[in-house]
Amino acid sequence: MIYFEDGKWLNENSSLPVQPSSTSSSQQKKLNQSLWKENQILREENHVLRQENRACRVENKAFHQENQTIREENKILWEENKIFQERKKNLEKQSVLEKQENALRKQNKALREEIIALKKQEIAFAMEEKALQHEIMALWEENKAFQEQIKVLHKDDKALREEEKALREEKIALHEEKLSIQEEYKALTEENTALNNEKKALLEENKALQDLNKALCGGE
Repeated sequence: MIYFEDGKWLNENSSLPVQPSSTSSSQQKKLNQSLWKENQILREENHVLRQENRACRVENKAFHQENQTIREENKILWEENKIFQERKKNLEKQSVLEKQENALRKQNKALREEIIALKKQEIAFAMEEKALQHEIMALWEENKAFQEQIKVLHKDDKALREEEKALREEKIALHEEKLSIQEEYKALTEENTALNNEKKALLEENKALQDLNKALCGGE
């Protein structure tokens, strides 16, 4: 049996190269046709692989663009959240101020009524006692307002910490996504190298077949 190895045609029963002869030309032509068909199949398979690689690269590019869009959307959402936080803080401050204003108005009304009552009664001691009581009440309201402010500040701090945690988790996810894309790119590069090596081997084999065909044609 005749087979091809290391750029030479060899006989199964001998290590010497096969010399072209007129008696084996028909068999050699059939063998050449068979090898040509095999090469054609390999070329078609390589063409399919190149198309698949091209599709993978397009898909990777689409994923990259999608990730960029998501990052931009996240940035916009972060800015919107920041604006909402500022609005919330301003509204809470405004609510506290309104409560303080209402408390002061009530206090002033009570004081005016108390002064009128004390003037009518002309009891200095009762007026002093009432004034002290309202002063204590005012201090209590002020202390209550301070406690509400402290509570609001604690809520703001908690919200900021949760936002920071979410941003860190997003950063980790984006980093993992980047590593995955890099691994995919590495795999595609290795596949491309293998295809190029295969193409080189097919070209060398094709050249050897052409040389053999020339030798066979010369022998005829």
